Amino acid sequence: MLACITSLAACGGTSGPAALTSGGASASASSDGGASAGTKAYHIGVNVWGTAPVLAAYGDEEEYAIKAIGMTDDRASDDNNADKELQNIQNFISAGVDGLCIQGAGATTVPQMGTEAKNAKVPFVLSIFTGTEDVRAELVKSNEYYMGAVASDLQADGRILAEKALADGCKTACIIGGNIGDLNMDNRSKGFTDGFKAGGGTILAEERCTDNSGALAKASSMLSANKEVNCIYIMVGDYVEGTLTALDTLGIEGVKCYLSAVNGGSAKYIADGQIVAGSGGTTLSCTVAPTLLMNALDGHPIKDTNGQAPFFQIPTSLVTKDNVDAYVKVFCAEGAHPVSADVLKSLCYRYNPQVTYQTYVDTIKNDLTVDAIIKASGK
Repeated sequence: MLACITSLAACGGTSGPAALTSGGASASASSDGGASAGTKAYHIGVNVWGTAPVLAAYGDEEEYAIKAIGMTDDRASDDNNADKELQNIQNFISAGVDGLCIQGAGATTVPQMGTEAKNAKVPFVLSIFTGTEDVRAELVKSNEYYMGAVASDLQADGRILAEKALADGCKTACIIGGNIGDLNMDNRSKGFTDGFKAGGGTILAEERCTDNSGALAKASSMLSANKEVNCIYIMVGDYVEGTLTALDTLGIEGVKCYLSAVNGGSAKYIADGQIVAGSGGTTLSCTVAPTLLMNALDGHPIKDTNGQAPFFQIPTSLVTKDNVDAYVKVFCAEGAHPVSADVLKSLCYRYNPQVTYQTYVDTIKNDLTVDAIIKASGK
C-alpha cells in the first residue's frame, strides 16, 4: 500500500490535485537536504517555438535545468506555428509525460494548452513565453494544474536600453524588430518607448519585420527618412546585420545602436563597437521554470503571497564592451550554462526542504543577474 501511495503522489500525469499539495508522499527528503532514494525522476515534455539560435538557446537551457535537478525530458519544435505548438503538447500528454514546461510563444494557444493539461491531469508551468496577464489570471482561477510561470521582464529589457541611450546623450531614436502582435517585441518596444519618452527623448519611427530577411529593406526605408536620428534600438539580433548594412549603405555615421537579447552571434558587434550596449540574460527564466514544476510534482508547489501559482519576472542586465567577453564565456560558449546546478537545486524542495516563495524572490534578485553570474563564475 505504501508503494502504491508513493507512486500515485509522484506521478503528476495520473494522480490529480492530491499530488500537488504540501506533504505529498514523494516529497520526502533526507535530513541533510539531499534527494531521498525514493524520489521519482519525472519525465517532462518541453516545446520550443522554433530552431532560430535564440529559440534553440531557450530550449537548451531548459533541458539543462531539467537534467541538472534530476529529471528527464522530450523536446519538440513548434516550427513557428501555433497549431504545431498545441499538437506538440497533445503529443507529450499522449506519450504519458509527468509534467510540461510550456513555452507559450503562440500566445493565443496558451488557454488551449492549459485545458489539454488540465483534462489529462498533467501539471505544467509556463516558461519564457508566458502569455498575457489576463490569461495567467484565468489559469490561476480555473486550472489547478497550472503551477506558475517564469518570464523575462521584457518591458524592463527595453527600458534599461532606453535609459542607457539617454545617458549616452541620445535625444531621438528609431526602433526595428519583429512582428507586431509578437508579445516579446511589443513589450520590448513599449519598454524602450516609455523609458525614452520619460527621459525627454523622441521616437522618430518604428519598423517591424516578419523575419530577418526583411531587415535591410525596412531599416533602409526608416533611416532614409530619418538620417539625423541619434540612436537605433534593435529588438533582437536577427535584425542587426540588416540595420548596420543600411547605415553603411546610406552613409549615415555617428548613430548609436542598442540591442536586446545578446547572444554569441550578436555579441561580436558589441566587442567591436558597432553596438554600444545590449541586454543579456533572457535565458535565465528557462532555467528557473523547471524547478517550479519539480516542486509541484514532489508535492510541494510554490505559492505566492496570495497562496496562488506564482509569476516571476527575471530582469535582464546590460552587456557592454566592458563585460561582453566574460558574458560570451559564461552565457554563450559551447556547452556553457550560466546558472549552476547548485543554484537550481537550492530552489527545489527535494534538495532544500526550506525553499519558499521568498527563496525564489531572493535568488532572482541576488544571484540571477548578469553581473552576479559572471562574478560567481570567476571569468
